[in-house]
Amino acid sequence: MGFVAVVLTAGTVAWNAAGPPDERGSESVPAKPVASEFSDTLKRAQASDPVAELRLSQMYAHGNGVAEDKKEARSWLQRSAEHGNTEAQFELGNALREGLGGVQDYGRAATWLQQAAENGNADAQYSLALMYRWGMGVAPDLPKAYTWFNLAAAQGVTGAETQRDAVLRLLTPIQIAAAQAEASRLSEAPPKQSAMAR
Repeated sequence: MGFVAVVLTAGTVAWNAAGPPDERGSESVPAKPVASEFSDTLKRAQASDPVAELRLSQMYAHGNGVAEDKKEARSWLQRSAEHGNTEAQFELGNALREGLGGVQDYGRAATWLQQAAENGNADAQYSLALMYRWGMGVAPDLPKAYTWFNLAAAQGVTGAETQRDAVLRLLTPIQIAAAQAEASRLSEAPPKQSAMAR
């Protein structure tokens, strides 16, 4: 019995001295790779790579490999959006709608969400539909809201089907037919590029 107590005590002392296996040395491991990733991403972003611009924006937003800087994050996000990155267009639209890293601007938010939605981004389609439904940055327009909810629902966005069906009850048969025709046209159209990306 005494032997077991000695072994357990020695094991406890060793555990406390070294720490759990997954915590040993964790402080110094990520620093170098993150700094290297930032440097590589910055070089590619400065060469107008839209994917790198978006990644750099995320790094500034979360302080990964660089000091957190919301304004710098928004600047790189806008560059990526202007260079045709659909995900960046969506994120910029959300940032403008929520006032992240700058002033809140529903009009500009709707413009960027529209570009991302036309490029097939399902989340942007849903966000744009909400803006048309409630008149945020655009004039309230229930047929357009229905069109975008319909497209988002077709791509499986959570809540889009419920919203689509709620708006459907507020439309006339003529509005429904026109909105469904527009949704079909948009779903078959090739993605658009921003003016900066052309």
